[in-house]
Amino acid sequence: MSEQNGRAAGDHVEALRRILDARAAGLWYVRGDRLELAAFAPAPDMPREVARRFRDSVLEVDLDRADLGVVKAVAERSAAVSVAGRLPVETGSGYWLRAFGAQRSVAVPLFDPAGAIRAVLSAALPTLGPPDDEQVVETIRQHGSG
Repeated sequence: MSEQNGRAAGDHVEALRRILDARAAGLWYVRGDRLELAAFAPAPDMPREVARRFRDSVLEVDLDRADLGVVKAVAERSAAVSVAGRLPVETGSGYWLRAFGAQRSVAVPLFDPAGAIRAVLSAALPTLGPPDDEQVVETIRQHGSG
């Protein structure tokens, strides 16, 4: 995925959202000790205010925000699955999944050729499955390598 064109990144993230029939999908680039939102694609029926508040709250995310799945994916260098019913209602991924009408999110780190994490691609899904977590991870990985 090229960082050169924000519109292309947005189109790419929206395509992933549609493939997974996700409530939302997002792409963050790793910038030192934080993540920067490159693209966010909410479902067409998501209230604009919910989408705006989410976008505003995650434009820049410090890597010490352990309450967010995208941060966990970077910290653990592996896919992070967040399930709304297992998370606090008032903060982080638990809050946003409920606001989106999603049951789970899957955040997958994307690596550069040297093995460093360059980005995180995530999707918020309306159900716990199908597809199962492993299928979602594979779809996101394939999409992220394009």
